[in-house]
Amino acid sequence: MSQELKNLRLRQVDASIRPWASLLNRTPPRGGWVRSIRQALGMSASQLGRRMGLSRQAIADLERREVHGTATLAALEKAAEAVNAELVYAIVPRKSLAETVRAQARTVADEQLKRVAHSMRLEAQDVSPDEYANQLAEREDRLLRSWSRHIWDKEGSSRRK
Repeated sequence: MSQELKNLRLRQVDASIRPWASLLNRTPPRGGWVRSIRQALGMSASQLGRRMGLSRQAIADLERREVHGTATLAALEKAAEAVNAELVYAIVPRKSLAETVRAQARTVADEQLKRVAHSMRLEAQDVSPDEYANQLAEREDRLLRSWSRHIWDKEGSSRRK
């Protein structure tokens, strides 16, 4: 895929997920969405169970699994349908995809330069911090211009620390 197409794709996906960013720091209700909506509707677990073709105990298990993060999307979708709602699923990046790619390119560039800098230091040919920063920016830009999936071969700054 050409670089222009890669950049276009990145911008398009970034734009499509931007509206979801406001949900990043929201926490679900303490008892989970299924229980909260069910209770707000004045519906018992038994009643929801009948609507879903499940027992009251199965609903309690579903609500518990939701809180623990082990409920399946299919089960949550079925519960949403039973209360006349939609299950909305999204993976929302903590920062833009473009920023994530740039950060990864910087990490890879820094790793590459550190290997070279170590050899040069052993030969008493190390560069100043300003020159290192210039080389880092140039290498990062070069990686971004030739952007390939290989920048992801190493773990980098995109991971939460």
